[in-house]
Amino acid sequence: MRLYIKSDFKKKITFTTRELLWKMWFKEWQGHPITYSNVGDDEMLQDDFYFVVSFDKWRFCDSRWDSIPSYDLNNPWNSYKYENISLEFEKTFITEWRERGDYLRIATSHTDVLTVDKRAMYIMAVEVAGAIDGKISSDGKQTWIDVETFKELHKDILSLTYDQATEISVEELKSLKPVEDPLWDEEERLREEYIKIHGERVYDDEEED
Repeated sequence: MRLYIKSDFKKKITFTTRELLWKMWFKEWQGHPITYSNVGDDEMLQDDFYFVVSFDKWRFCDSRWDSIPSYDLNNPWNSYKYENISLEFEKTFITEWRERGDYLRIATSHTDVLTVDKRAMYIMAVEVAGAIDGKISSDGKQTWIDVETFKELHKDILSLTYDQATEISVEELKSLKPVEDPLWDEEERLREEYIKIHGERVYDDEEED
């Protein structure tokens, strides 16, 4: 799944990565803090609009995630264990951060995601776009809507609690097909083509050596 955010990017995000993921999922559930994996820190989120996060469902103390079959990446119970939700400018990976592109992109590992992660993705879009006076596109940048319109359009998901979203998600695991988003293979191909033309990026510390 993919969402895009456009803005003049004159405003900066002021909240922290921890505050963002608390809103995306929860801060504490029945006495247990959220377990998660992430790439990027507060500075990268606030200055570069970069953050990748995944709710570690199978490390968490919610027994509803415990019914895991034998390990098989093709089995939805396991493949959806790591649903990365990535926030970044759309050209940063391709160009090794030499160009950023005009839009922020929020993307997931799979084309279809569990409701508990879709809710988190939508919350990320609302929080980030709201912080920088941005607009959101859910149709590949064809149309753009403001945050309040997005919230109204997706209120069925955004109104769910973590518990409600999890109950739905556990049922979804029985039938949802874990198809990886082709975006990531395409980006890898474009990155290789970019490097062939422009070469590997040389960082300042490498130049000093």
